[in-house]
Order: sequence, then C-alpha cells, then structure tokens
Amino acid sequence: MNNHQLAAVRKAAVDGLDGAVRTWKKVGMIMDSINASIESRAGNESNIPGHPYVQQGKPEVTEFVALVVDMRNSSDRLQNLQKFPAIDSGFQRVFYETSALLPALATTALFEDGHVTEYLGDGVLILFKVDANDRVKSVRTAYQVADNCVTQTRQIVNELLAERFELPNLSIGAGLSLSKAIVTLVGTSAFMQPKAIGQCVWEASKLSSGTNTVRVSENLKQAWPTAAGGTLRFERLYDLPKKMVGFEIRKP
Repeated sequence: MNNHQLAAVRKAAVDGLDGAVRTWKKVGMIMDSINASIESRAGNESNIPGHPYVQQGKPEVTEFVALVVDMRNSSDRLQNLQKFPAIDSGFQRVFYETSALLPALATTALFEDGHVTEYLGDGVLILFKVDANDRVKSVRTAYQVADNCVTQTRQIVNELLAERFELPNLSIGAGLSLSKAIVTLVGTSAFMQPKAIGQCVWEASKLSSGTNTVRVSENLKQAWPTAAGGTLRFERLYDLPKKMVGFEIRKP
C-alpha cells in the first residue's frame, strides 16, 4: 500500500475505535456479560461484488476468491482479567480491538475492489469477483490484499491500540480460496439476506487459522501465477479438516 492508502487504513481504524469508545461510555455498564457480535445488514441490496441487488428466486453463479481474516484467541481475551488503562474487562478490550480492526480490514480490501460481505464477530469475509479474462490478476490481487492485512494493516491497528490503551499486539490469520459460488437470498420472508454460498467461503474460513500468515486452498494454488525466479513457497498444512488440502505461503 502507498502512503495515502496507509493513512486511510489508519483513519478507518481510528474512526472505528473512537466510535467504540463513545459507544462504551453509553452502554458499557450493561454489556459486561454479553459477547460482541457484529452482524452484516440484511436486505436485497448487496455488497457481493458483481451483484449489487439480489432477487428472490433468481440465484446466480459467479466465481470468487474468498478471503477470511479473523483474530486469534479473542475468546481467551474475553475471559482475561488483566487490566489496561481505561479498560476494565475482557469484553471491553475485545470490543475495542474489533472496532479498530474490522473497518481497517474493510478499507484495505476496498483499495483492490474487495468487498466485505459478512462481519463474523472478530473477523470479516471479503469477496473478490474473478475476472474471467484475467484469473491470474484476480488471484494475485486477492493475495496482495491478504498479505497487506496480516502485515501493514495489523501493524497500524496494533500501534493504535498500544498508543491508546497500552494493549499488547493482536494476531490475525488470513485464508484464501477460489471457486464458483451461488449468489442468492437466504432467511425467512421477514428477513432475507444476500449470501454467496460456495466451497471458497467454507475453505477460506478454515484456512484463516494461521497466525499472522496467509493460507490458501489447493484450488487457489493451482490458479497461482507462475513466474521465473518466484520467491514465494507453498508449505503443505496438516492441521486442516480431513480431505481438505491447504498451504501456508512462506515469503523469503
């Protein structure tokens, strides 16, 4: 990311954190025992790339790269009794961390036309529509966003949290997968939500289990651009669900 983009990511994190502090002042006393959950909004309007409006009974199939990024050990920190300046509970800590992290991740993805379609409590599901005329570029772009998330964006958020609340660094993992998905509405007649349902979404969620690393599915590895003198290595993973094949990307 360039300096302008880095500044925009930091601003998104600052705005999210400032909003969280204001919210906590209003509701913190009655929220001590409630787990944080940030849900995506419902309705037929959609953030799914290439599908600004999803109609009931008219499903479509589109190829996506799915990216899931989420925090490590947030559940443990919810139960942590360690105190920090202006933070009195594990829930307040995780609320502040997610409020800074999630908009920063969303901003990072938007620079490359990646869209958050679901907020997952302590993480995000980001979709990139694959360009049928240049699949290699789509894969490369999605990986670059994932790498930016676990490096530059994470650093910006950690610096902000340390500066404001003396919090230790948080860790995140990123998972990438590639497949076609069904874009449709799910729910009841009273509450319908646009959703992309496909192998890429499920695999990306399982592959986000690394620590400050990017993990990819076998499908995405097969679509990876080849270049003479390439320096990235794919290390086979053995901590995934049975029959699932994935790789952790190692940089020199």
